[in-house]
Amino acid sequence: MGTASTRKAAKKQVSADVRRERLVAAALRVMKRDGIAAATTRAICAEADMPHGAFHYCFRSKQELYAALLSTDINLTLDAAWPAVVPAADPAESIRALFRTYWAAVQEDPETQLVLTELVHLALREPELSELPAWEHRAYHDKVVSHLERFMDEAQLELTVATRVLAEMVISALSGVVSSWLSHRDSAVAMEALDHFAALFATLTRPRRSA
Repeated sequence: MGTASTRKAAKKQVSADVRRERLVAAALRVMKRDGIAAATTRAICAEADMPHGAFHYCFRSKQELYAALLSTDINLTLDAAWPAVVPAADPAESIRALFRTYWAAVQEDPETQLVLTELVHLALREPELSELPAWEHRAYHDKVVSHLERFMDEAQLELTVATRVLAEMVISALSGVVSSWLSHRDSAVAMEALDHFAALFATLTRPRRSA
């Protein structure tokens, strides 16, 4: 059992994490409702029902807040699809299950995807945010590599191309489909495209050879 000071420090840390989560959620609501330009620190704190000073207690800058917002998509869970990824399954069907799980989250909340896309475009134009797009891409790339490594282990497959190369291909495919869908909102077309990408990427796998 920890000391009183240790317990107090732990409680404070949890409290800071909760504040950050509330501010990120509030920022997203403001941006979805009123646009990115309307998401001032004062507006975000008001939306979160927190004092204005709370923002600078939790985030050193708006860049930190934007990074936390972009992590919303990077950290999207694929837990619902993993049970379908087994050695006996067709690789294309397994990849399709993973893509469809990702797509379900995108389709459920298109306004969030629109905000995240706009954030990246904003960062590309703003000098003080210039490092954010590269950071977001690296983080997203690392997450996809992690998913691919898990997929290959659970499906007992190996790749015919480098994992990081396939990760780049997956990111390009998903980003392209989402961007197009935000314009036309034809979900059937988007899912058909994802299914074809799944079949294509499956051709870059083969059964794992025994050591």
